[in-house]
Amino acid sequence: MNWRPLAATIALLLAAPVVVGVGYGVVAASGGFDGEFAPALLVTRLTAPTLWRNLIWTLAAATAATALATAFALIVALTFRTTGPADRLARLLASLPLPVPPVVVATAGVLLLGQSGVLARLAATLGLIEAPSEMPALLYASHGIGLVLMLAWKELGFLSMLACTLASQLDPELEAAARSLGADRRSIQRRVVLPQIWRGLQPGIVAAFVFVVGSYELPRLLGPSRPQALGMMILERSRDADPLAFGDAHAAALLSFAAAAVAVLVHQRRRVPR
Repeated sequence: MNWRPLAATIALLLAAPVVVGVGYGVVAASGGFDGEFAPALLVTRLTAPTLWRNLIWTLAAATAATALATAFALIVALTFRTTGPADRLARLLASLPLPVPPVVVATAGVLLLGQSGVLARLAATLGLIEAPSEMPALLYASHGIGLVLMLAWKELGFLSMLACTLASQLDPELEAAARSLGADRRSIQRRVVLPQIWRGLQPGIVAAFVFVVGSYELPRLLGPSRPQALGMMILERSRDADPLAFGDAHAAALLSFAAAAVAVLVHQRRRVPR
């Protein structure tokens, strides 16, 4: 039986909501729902300096958070590979952020990183600063350090679980063969285990990056107001009383979708053999 027509039909059905959503966004950003479809208005909105500043900031924050989470996920997967109780506990702790709601993550961020939080009080106790209020602002600041840290912690749950699953499924004969050729433990980790985990982890990294680009909960609760994360910008503009802001929200959504689509396409192009 030829399954290609069925697979093509399913693919089209899955893609239909995305195509319809993009089309709706194009019409809304072009003023089509205001009575006049003006492509020039779409171009003006898509090239607005504020939108691009927010896009660059969002991509930078998402890249930093994803890179940080990926590094720690790989460390967990490479370090805690045995079936012993200590390694199982370490893997469990690394995956705990996965089911935690974003609001809870934001609350933890305020308690830990706020200027009156645990980190500020600890620094004051150690004499690094005179008072907790002198702690440099990590939250709500334009550099977004606190937001990046909490986004990375939230992503770590997903990426570490995926990395540890990949590590548990590796063929032990490959490591045994490398060991028989004289490779030490560090060389085996670097040249045999890490490349295999990295290859399987890449789709999860892209998924985590795309998720952060489109998220709005943590940016709204922990991020700066200027520049804004795209998700936060979309939310605010869509609720603005100004009717023109509705089109701005859809222009930002189109740009967010484009950034996510480029990330997915680049990943697919790198994976598909030529």
